[in-house]
Amino acid sequence: MGFLDKFRKKPAVSPGGSSIYRYETPEDQGWRPPQAYGVYAEAVCAHFEKLFPGRETFVFHEILSDLVHIDVNIMRPRGEGDHYVLFTSGMSDLPMTLPEEIADHEELRYAELYLFLPGSWDLGKELTLSNDMPASSYWPIQMLKFLARFPHEYHTWLGWGHTIPNGPDYTPLYEEVPFGGVVLDQLGQDLEAVPVEDGKQVNLLLAIPAYREEIEYKLKYGMEALGDRFSKGELPLVLDIRRPNLCADFREVLDC
Repeated sequence: MGFLDKFRKKPAVSPGGSSIYRYETPEDQGWRPPQAYGVYAEAVCAHFEKLFPGRETFVFHEILSDLVHIDVNIMRPRGEGDHYVLFTSGMSDLPMTLPEEIADHEELRYAELYLFLPGSWDLGKELTLSNDMPASSYWPIQMLKFLARFPHEYHTWLGWGHTIPNGPDYTPLYEEVPFGGVVLDQLGQDLEAVPVEDGKQVNLLLAIPAYREEIEYKLKYGMEALGDRFSKGELPLVLDIRRPNLCADFREVLDC
């Protein structure tokens, strides 16, 4: 089984009112060439370049793409003490599949993902292949690539407040990393969405690697409550694999 694909689709509702979907690995349908390529990539890249100017940027290209072509754009730190900016392009080449109850919300159909990594992270250089990178460096890229393809593979959607555990047992995203899943957040203002020429918008979702207790706290109390925990605990925006668990006191076992 691959990253985050250990679920069977079965809608439920958490105590906090969150819709829960479980997925199983889809049947092998063979290679499906992308139906579109780079639809909003230029606008998304220009937006990040405006927000984070003066950075050397290179792209972690996919050699062979299925359904959608997902690139991970890497903006290098500007100097000592600065951080990397990683963002996807290609996730927004296709609209996501919204549930019936919100199917008329066109502003939610397109999205890209991003995260920040410490400047000390080894992300290689232009033309680096995944096989050339140690797993300890590559896993955030793998995470972004999987999540960006996820809604198209499973005919679903990703948006603010969504949580994606790495399987029912919250398997660590990488063997030396304590996080067992991901929380998606939006920071607002210029990091909330990219307006594009055809009148649509591409939502920008911050991928936050999270502990099991943080994800289940959100399922119990909702994203606003988890956001309060993140705020009070001063959750770092730049990934820190040694950060404390901000819901470590949450011990309830949810039966969702």
